[in-house]
Amino acid sequence: MLQIEYKNFIRDKCKIALIEIVEVVGSSPREMGSWMLVSDKSIFNTIGGGTIEFEMIKEARKLLELNFFGKKIFESKLNPKIDQCCGGRIKCQISLATSDMLQKVEKKINNEISKYNELYLFGGGHVGKAILQLSSHLPVKVTVTDSRNEIIESLKIQFKKYSKTIKFNTDVFPERIIPTSNLRGAFLVMTHSHANDFNIIEELLRYRSKNYIGMIGSKTKKLALKKYLIERNFDEKAVDLVHCPIGRKATFESSKRPEVIAALVISEILASFKY
Repeated sequence: MLQIEYKNFIRDKCKIALIEIVEVVGSSPREMGSWMLVSDKSIFNTIGGGTIEFEMIKEARKLLELNFFGKKIFESKLNPKIDQCCGGRIKCQISLATSDMLQKVEKKINNEISKYNELYLFGGGHVGKAILQLSSHLPVKVTVTDSRNEIIESLKIQFKKYSKTIKFNTDVFPERIIPTSNLRGAFLVMTHSHANDFNIIEELLRYRSKNYIGMIGSKTKKLALKKYLIERNFDEKAVDLVHCPIGRKATFESSKRPEVIAALVISEILASFKY
């Protein structure tokens, strides 16, 4: 998503200013190296929002108006005097973006994408699709595997813009991708078949996945999984490594809508990642 928005932003714009955070002391909304682009009418990305960002955008537009090609440094204490209570101090650098600078920005974006955590999604049904819709806006790379070719082909069309961060596989034995997967990623199992789900979970546990393993279903389904694993000589505590039911707890009535389940599950998965 970030790369697509960047391409859309720079298209047809004559002049763009680059704002970068070049120093951070103490607490601040964003880390050193954070950046944003400013044109006369729009912005892309963020240095943290709030009053400080608003002021930096105003300063950037002044440079655009003056056609000033030097660099300006602004230092701000993030305290109540400027309606910011973070308590730290930041230094921002503003300059008109040359083509070389924009190339460096694009490299930063590609480098950021290369470091995204990985999510392996087994099953592209209603909840799977909702998870893809959310993931396309998040710093996550997703690999979707489903045994149903028509489902995969349909998803490929719907998410073709996101080829950098969403990959698709069709395999009648979805668990075959596990040996070549990043076992420090997150694995979410939600195929159309409970038998398939159990096979995938078995394979994940045999390969000792290091992070999040989730399986859609109820507490009853988890008990059935426990029986299945014990029959295959797993320790009875192996099932404790599997999140089922999936997602953070919610008490509102609409919590079984695919979009709501997706939001709760993505929240749980993001919390499991190490950033």
